[in-house]
Amino acid sequence: MNTQLMIPQEREQLHSLIREKLECAEEIEDTTLVRELPGVDSMKLLRLLGAVELGFQVNLGFEAIPQVQTVRDIEHLICDSRERYASRAS
Repeated sequence: MNTQLMIPQEREQLHSLIREKLECAEEIEDTTLVRELPGVDSMKLLRLLGAVELGFQVNLGFEAIPQVQTVRDIEHLICDSRERYASRAS
């Protein structure tokens, strides 16, 4: 798993996207357990990951769903997807 994480502006974009898609007013931290946020269900999680793919221009795939526990996990998935794309492009 990639240890290089996002820059602060991207992290804030991710946190905003999570709050928007999960309709969550709570503060989002890197260690926030996504599935324990109020009102989260499997469809909202799927919509969130679709929005992450569009917003960050990455391909996470369906295998990402069970990997998401925390907000940091989503960040790692984004970075890993970028790394895979970069390695294929070079």
